[in-house]
Amino acid sequence: MATFIMALQINAGAKKVHDDLSAQINDSLEIFSKNNVKISNLFATLGRYDYLAIFEAADQTLAFRVASEINNKGILETETWPVIPYDEFTQLFSR
Repeated sequence: MATFIMALQINAGAKKVHDDLSAQINDSLEIFSKNNVKISNLFATLGRYDYLAIFEAADQTLAFRVASEINNKGILETETWPVIPYDEFTQLFSR
């Protein structure tokens, strides 16, 4: 399993169109479970992005699918990063 961080931002147009935005966001987040991807942590932020989701997916293709399906709903825009634990990263340079 590979670990990913997905940054999610509410689409500016969605804020104007949808009365019950929280229900629309929850519906978009259901895409994770529909693809058998479990979110290990979901954070609301005060920064550039509205939410950060940390999740594991079988591979990069599945992560792409989830991100694409979320983006296609038009409520949230995503940016997804593959990540590895810092200890694993430092071992890449140990000899």
